[in-house]
Amino acid sequence: MTIHGSPTRPASPASRRRWLVVITTLWAVLVTGLALYAAHRGGSTVRTQTSVSQALPTVDRAVAEAVTAAAPAGAVAQVGGYHEVSGRCTVTAVRNGARYERVAHLYVPAGQEGALLDRIRAALPGDYDAQVRDRRLTADAGDFVALKGSVEGAGEVRISADTGCRPLTAPVREASEAADRRPVEAVLATLKVGGAAWQTHRVPCAQGGYVRTVQADGPAGSGPASLVDALRATAPDAVVARPELYAYRSGPVGIVARTRNGAVTVTATTGCGVQ
Repeated sequence: MTIHGSPTRPASPASRRRWLVVITTLWAVLVTGLALYAAHRGGSTVRTQTSVSQALPTVDRAVAEAVTAAAPAGAVAQVGGYHEVSGRCTVTAVRNGARYERVAHLYVPAGQEGALLDRIRAALPGDYDAQVRDRRLTADAGDFVALKGSVEGAGEVRISADTGCRPLTAPVREASEAADRRPVEAVLATLKVGGAAWQTHRVPCAQGGYVRTVQADGPAGSGPASLVDALRATAPDAVVARPELYAYRSGPVGIVARTRNGAVTVTATTGCGVQ
């Protein structure tokens, strides 16, 4: 015996029209919502509508906000340059892009890392929607730039602002400028290090001025066996003191010395109110 099921009825024209109206309405609501969000945040509705270069001012502003928020806690800051996160990423199926970030390191006494992340979260602008979970900070700086913070080690907090994958329409360069090298030169003299390579990094503050880092990278073999032994006599009140890392304040200047692979890097960072 053969049992024949009921044939499937094709959707009626009226039903198809109803579904078309529903889909069109949902799409309109989505587009309108994205447009309102972009108008509120002052950015594009899609990250790939802007280039890496166009996102860098937002990156700089986010880093400056985080570093400024950490200053009342007495954190010693260190701001780096633009760094390409990945050599290649995909913007569309037929177009490659690039992703850049700027990183700042903050140093506080061991055990205060979580409190520092909480302080930064509370001080960031409300529209960043900053959150801290499991000692990790996440925030939206606008224009699809992600601001993140994490604990790198005892007394170390890493802050990064990331462009995400975008079109790279021009080489990424940081403007060079003359800056006061004397605080770094004093440390290099104590360590008896010469022949350093120099860099300067800065991010603009919302209230004016800059967070500015002057950096000197010593040659191979320039790092002492212990930075604690080398610097404790001249800077006894260190925030972080380990053989490979020594961070302290000298008046308004934050000094960080670090050794990696036998070479020493020394930075001096000033905040928004110091020019």
